[in-house]
Amino acid sequence: MIKHVFRRGAVTLGAAAVAVTTLAGVAHADRGVPYVKPGQRGDGVACVQQGLRNAGYSIAVDGQYGNATYAALTDFQHQHGLSPDGIVGPKTGDVLYYDFLKPSGNLVQIEFCPTVIPTS
Repeated sequence: MIKHVFRRGAVTLGAAAVAVTTLAGVAHADRGVPYVKPGQRGDGVACVQQGLRNAGYSIAVDGQYGNATYAALTDFQHQHGLSPDGIVGPKTGDVLYYDFLKPSGNLVQIEFCPTVIPTS
């Protein structure tokens, strides 16, 4: 009987682990996240910078939106058919997140970044 209980517990635990692992990979965008703009600092800027690095731009990920971030972002926007205004709204956020942050496989980028950069 004890073996049966342990076996049943192991199956339940295994199923729970699969469910948690599966759900952990599901990211969702938070609506109403403020746009990321020049002069800002913080996690949203760091996620934008990391997305730009993932896209091939050589910029620091320091969370400070300065001239280098502006230049990389406006070039990125131009290259992807977006308005090159240096502001990360939902359209730019979607391309950064879905094309460059999410495919990275990095859980911080997948789970955290859509909570601090605007996506649709």
